[in-house]
Amino acid sequence: MNWDDMRLFLGLARNGRVAFAAKGLKVDPTTLIRRVKKLEDSLNCKLFELTKRGYVLTSHGSELVTYIEKAEHYFLEAQNELSDERSHLAGTIRVSVSEGFGSWFLAPLLPEFKRQYPGICIELVATSGFLNLSKREADIAILLEKPGKGLLVTQKLTDYHLFLYTHENLITQDKPQTLQELEQFTLVSYVPDLVYAPQLKFIEETALSQLSALRSTSINAQYQMLMNGAGVGILPKFIAETTSGLARLAENDIHIRRTFWLASHKETYSQARFQAFTQWLVDKVKQHQHVFID
Repeated sequence: MNWDDMRLFLGLARNGRVAFAAKGLKVDPTTLIRRVKKLEDSLNCKLFELTKRGYVLTSHGSELVTYIEKAEHYFLEAQNELSDERSHLAGTIRVSVSEGFGSWFLAPLLPEFKRQYPGICIELVATSGFLNLSKREADIAILLEKPGKGLLVTQKLTDYHLFLYTHENLITQDKPQTLQELEQFTLVSYVPDLVYAPQLKFIEETALSQLSALRSTSINAQYQMLMNGAGVGILPKFIAETTSGLARLAENDIHIRRTFWLASHKETYSQARFQAFTQWLVDKVKQHQHVFID
């Protein structure tokens, strides 16, 4: 076995289609198949099954992917440390994220990434909605749901909690403890028929839907309404508790958990600049885990 054979095997494993994988690996399709067959012979096991959907990993193939990806991670880490590869990485990474995560968590940290990797340009697309990875509208996406299809590499980034908040000035006396005590408040929430992801339809999970409302498609606009005394609303902890001013209400009734998923193209996942950004992001989320969950 040699590393180059394993690199080609990994490219086909992440793509499944010989023509696309070969193009990304910059080799001839015939060469790719021949090298993978050579690897199978050296290991004395079958790594792929050829199906109508392309080359699908066998159980042995899936096991080998796990080992190679571990080796790949340490190889890239060593390369960065020993040769200062970071200063030579260049290119653009377009990252599609939800408005809240992009504005409140990722954007403040990106200057640090830029100092570490000055040659990499990050295009942060933080909107109410997501770009389509499969159509190559973005290189990496941080999603509210694990993708169920497409030639993507996905991993769980983090869980995050949401609570009901209001401005502290509105509860100077008795703090409401139950949903029944909130009848006099205005609800700040999403516009129901313009919610771009089912994971954001949390108002329907509560009795809050009966309250008079102020609505917006923007989580940042909702935050501003609440900070200016509009009423009550559900926000992620990493937004509401970044600064002072908002207080939790009815925690026994409203304590919602959601998940962020990290996804990227199989074809480009192993490229150095994408590996660098992905590892940096995963490390930052781990370091700041307290802002996402209690």
